[in-house]
Parts: sequence; structure tokens; C-alpha cells
Amino acid sequence: MGVTGQPAEAESTPQPAQVRNVIVTGAAQGIGLGIAQVLAEAGFAVALADIQGDLAEAEAAKLRGAGHKAIGIGLDVSADASWKAALAAAEAAFGPVDALVNNAGISPRGTAEMTDEALWERCLGINLKGSWLGIRAVLPGMRARRFGRIVNIGSTRASRPLRGLFAYGVSKAGLLGMTQQVAVEYVTDGIMTNMVAPGWVDTPGERLLQQRHGREDFPAGLQNLITVEDVGRAVRYLLEPGGDRVNGLILYLDAGLHVADDAGMIYLPEAEHNRYEQRL
Repeated sequence: MGVTGQPAEAESTPQPAQVRNVIVTGAAQGIGLGIAQVLAEAGFAVALADIQGDLAEAEAAKLRGAGHKAIGIGLDVSADASWKAALAAAEAAFGPVDALVNNAGISPRGTAEMTDEALWERCLGINLKGSWLGIRAVLPGMRARRFGRIVNIGSTRASRPLRGLFAYGVSKAGLLGMTQQVAVEYVTDGIMTNMVAPGWVDTPGERLLQQRHGREDFPAGLQNLITVEDVGRAVRYLLEPGGDRVNGLILYLDAGLHVADDAGMIYLPEAEHNRYEQRL
């Protein structure tokens, strides 16, 4: 028996690893900021990484002011050297990174014909290459500790294409494939890799984008819009013990829109328009 009256072997039973330190990309605003806020409020130490490093640090300072652990880091997800610097900064602040949330992304409009090479390379460089570089950066440490969590923020458009979202849809379909590939490759290393696939998320940036494309009333007429807090709570589930055996999962967060007959059926039936593009 041990000094506490418990069997000696019980005293030495190792405790299961838990996520403590997290990097969230694209975290200066929108979905990424919502994820970072939910995680920080849940007790995680969060590195808010964003190409707008000053804005990320300003938001991190607000979280610190509320008693949470957070730092802001400048990060260009499409550059390997930037990833190395960001990982070093996060580790210097909090210790080993247990989880990576690949959220940074853009959603340009355009068909296959309308998309030029520059737009294609920018979209795939941020949405797909950027996530791969982040995963590649954190994997050595996670493998050494035999523990890690990777969450990629995808979209219902990965599996339910919508006209006019060519580069974006392709990038998210690629992210879906990469999520499953990484899950398979590291299934024996204690690393769980999953995707959260939201439907339309109401953010200030999305409202501006919709306005530029003729939907000045967005999100009027929509039902089941997803909030940034919804996405944050889904990510939190995958990082907490309840998600310890979840691997290679695509967690759709869209109130069922991905199983609808029409990928564009996001408007209420009685709304004036049922699609973003004009019906033919």
C-alpha cells in the first residue's frame, strides 16, 4: 500500500495526455477568433496566429485581460519559414503544442473559366498548402510525445459543390482528402486528425463579401446560419477527452444542409431567392 492507503501501482498509473496548448490560424477575426475565444474560455492556452499579427495580438490581449492564456503571433500560412517561427513562438510561450487548428482561408468567387492562375495559386496556397505546412511543422513534436490533435476547418462545399465557388470548393475537397490521409498515416502515433465542415457562417467578413457580390441583404432570409461560437464548440469537443478516439471524421456543422437535394438550398422556401445564382 502507498502512503495514502491506495495500492502502490495505482499511484504510478500514468494519467492520459490532454490538450493544453493550441495554435489557431486565421485567428485575428471571424471564425478563427471565435474558435480561439471558445478555447481560451475553456482553459486552453491559445496562440492566435494570423497574417495580421498586430490584430491577433490585440485580440489576444483582450483574452489575457479576461484572465485567459493567449498570445498573438504573425503568421503567413503559405510560407514554411513563417510556420517555423510561429511554432517556436508558441512553444516559447506555453510549451509543446498539443493541437493545431487550421482555420486560415479565403473564399473567392469564380467558375473554372473565370479563375486565373494567380487566384488559383493564392486560394490553394492558403487553404490547402497552408494547412499542410502547419501539419508538417507540428508533427515531429506530436510524434515524439505520441499525442496530438489536428483540426482542419473545411466546408460543406468539400463534398457538396456549389456553382461559382470553383477554387474554394476544390481547396476544401483537397483539405478533406488531406485530413483523412494524415489520419491514416499517423493512426498509430496517438495523433487524431479531423475536419469540422460548417455551412454558411455569419461573420463580418462574409457579410462584406456577399455585399460585393450583390447580396447586400445577407443574411436576410437564411435559416440555420452557423455562428463562430458553434464552430468553436465543435473544435473544443474534438480537443477534449470526449474526442480522444475520433479520427478521420468529417464533422458537418450545417444543420443538415449537406444532405439536402440542392447544395444551394440555404434560403427559406418563402424567400424571394432560393439560390445565389439566378435559376436557369
